[in-house]
Amino acid sequence: MKRIAIGLAALMLAGTAALAAPSSTELFFDKPYLSSVAPGSKIIYAYKHVTTKPELGESFDEKLEMSVDAAPENAAGRVADVDILRGDKHSEAGPFPTMSGNPIALVLLERDVKEMATLSKGSPFYIRNRVRDALGNGAVEEVRFDYQGKTVDGWKITLTPFASDPNKDKLAELVGRRYVFMYSDQVPGGLYEVRVVTPKLDGSANIIETSLTLSGATVPAGK
Repeated sequence: MKRIAIGLAALMLAGTAALAAPSSTELFFDKPYLSSVAPGSKIIYAYKHVTTKPELGESFDEKLEMSVDAAPENAAGRVADVDILRGDKHSEAGPFPTMSGNPIALVLLERDVKEMATLSKGSPFYIRNRVRDALGNGAVEEVRFDYQGKTVDGWKITLTPFASDPNKDKLAELVGRRYVFMYSDQVPGGLYEVRVVTPKLDGSANIIETSLTLSGATVPAGK
């Protein structure tokens, strides 16, 4: 009887742990990561894009700085602006609302959609919708990673939006494109890393690799 009771208790604990796992929709779209970020803060990401063939576009490195600001009389009304720095070039994205999700992920995905559309000669609207659909039911698993010398607990979303697409023959080698998102409430802004990898059709190597990784954050004095 005791062994059965122990077994049932273990199953109940396992069930509780499973229920505690957020969905990919919650992680990407719903969680208010920036609600606890003090106005005046800046969250910094390193962006790296590597291609193996000239026809796939250029390789480059960037720094993305997301500033979270709010009017003094309305600290709850935060907005996020993104500065994109590549060498001596500077561009901007935003402002974005901060009630849910992390806008940096949206910046990366919008770039990704444009790149896919250019390389495949396909519709950016179709590609965007396929990625969005995949984000609604991506595989979620627990993960641990190091951030600034500390091990933190988080969640990883993995998706391959085009693997079963009815139009995948038009995407050629882009069909195997794989996305990995890593989140944790223990890092500034919630989003730690995004990796987008496009393997060759035979899987022997990657032809495009993109990564966006949290490198640090600054907080106003006294916050």
